[in-house]
Amino acid sequence: MGFYLQVYNFMPDPVTQKPSGSIEYRIEKDGLTDVDFSEEIGSIANASANQVTIKKLLPPRNLEPGRYSLHLTVTDRNRNQTLQQSAYFTVSPR
Repeated sequence: MGFYLQVYNFMPDPVTQKPSGSIEYRIEKDGLTDVDFSEEIGSIANASANQVTIKKLLPPRNLEPGRYSLHLTVTDRNRNQTLQQSAYFTVSPR
């Protein structure tokens, strides 16, 4: 399973001109968390204050069949702002 997201207009650090922040990923089924991890914006290839492109592949074999929700929380530390986005997906039986 893969997902793709672009996030725009981070406030650049005044000295480095780089974005500072994090992205938290959470996948839930029936209100229980199955996957939960985060990463720093600076560790994402080609991340800039103008645009951060997130491309993730998750092995579906780790998820049992059913309906899931993907929750993303993006934090811009320089602006002290947070963006949250959710989406639903279904894993079919093999």
